[in-house]
Amino acid sequence: MISAWFSAFVFTQALEMPIYLAAFRRRVDARGEPLPRESLRWRLGFGFLASMATHPYVWFVIPALFSSQAWLKLVAWAPGLAAWRYELFFLTAESFAVVAEALLARALRVPRPLLWALVANATSAGLGMLLRELTGWP
Repeated sequence: MISAWFSAFVFTQALEMPIYLAAFRRRVDARGEPLPRESLRWRLGFGFLASMATHPYVWFVIPALFSSQAWLKLVAWAPGLAAWRYELFFLTAESFAVVAEALLARALRVPRPLLWALVANATSAGLGMLLRELTGWP
């Protein structure tokens, strides 16, 4: 499981870091005035941090919720949910990642942080799902 996570993490970083590099290039102050451009090292660090902060939760914590006693009780109460387990997991996990990464981008004064986080996560999740369908990876 760790090797599958690590390969997915590298895949995610390879796709999301260039998007966050572009996002962090366009920071503004509280009045909307452009801030001086940060160094490439700074932007790479925060681009890496954005996914690093959420990816383990998406892979290890949120899936555990969909196997927990709370999930089993919910399914016992509403049996139709069982058929939507993966879809609900995916929606929960990706929503968490988008919101958390948008909050980081907002704290770093990135304009339209929710849009940047949505683009980054839709890119990695979408291409990851496509690769999974085509090859069975990971």
